[in-house]
Amino acid sequence: MYRGLWNLITKYLDNSHAVSVFLPVIIVGWTIAGVLVGLIVCALTGTGIISALADLICAGGYAGLILGLFGGCFFLYRIGV
Repeated sequence: MYRGLWNLITKYLDNSHAVSVFLPVIIVGWTIAGVLVGLIVCALTGTGIISALADLICAGGYAGLILGLFGGCFFLYRIGV
């Protein structure tokens, strides 16, 4: 997933500018994915979304931070950018 997104971005931008686009896109993507997984869990367990809203936003934020930012930085480090 990281490689495919990197290849798509570097097709249109050079490496120095691609990093500035890659990291925010991957962070937002993982944040949205984390919130959607939380919404699915709420729907399956019957938990009210309004009562679990703080937990959903927190889980999405941690997914964006850990998987998005740290994962994206580690990916960029591995490919030598």
